[in-house]
Amino acid sequence: MVAGRRGHAQVWDNLVLSTAKPGAVAFPCVVIHAPRSQEPWVLATNLPVSASALWCLSRARWPVEHVPLAAKQMLGAHRAFVCGGESRHRLPELALLAGNVLTSVAATAVAVATGFWDRYCRPTCGRLRRVLLRVDFSEIPVPAGPLRKKASVTGHLPKGVRGHRRQKGLITLLARGLRQRKAA
Repeated sequence: MVAGRRGHAQVWDNLVLSTAKPGAVAFPCVVIHAPRSQEPWVLATNLPVSASALWCLSRARWPVEHVPLAAKQMLGAHRAFVCGGESRHRLPELALLAGNVLTSVAATAVAVATGFWDRYCRPTCGRLRRVLLRVDFSEIPVPAGPLRKKASVTGHLPKGVRGHRRQKGLITLLARGLRQRKAA
């Protein structure tokens, strides 16, 4: 019973996939008919918990998914594809961090109405995205002077022409040899 409303659940234990071989891992499936939901929730899990605990866990899951959703919608993280080993971890981590920052900024910023119909606007990521789409970032003033000093040691590196001189490759040496033969 939640908020004075009663729901019910149907539990099936020891289910396996239709393609599973004998001795495969079994799992329970719970169908929850929630008080305020028109469609039942079908939850398959490997947790040994009751149907009411599973319903509470699944309700607590939805707020957690807001940050990745914000990262995908605001930053376009759903269109980013990577192949490198480290990049497969780094890109989602950066998207989650940026999504968390954007969610925080959206929650603390003043809510902006999207039109005359929007009388009770709420501070959400979608509204922040619409506001940022109207901003011309080329008009934002840039602070004068260097933004930060690079604190790395570069005294041992070659400077000037020596710094960008390339090693002579095999083709360059062969071409020079052919020119010397023709001149001789």
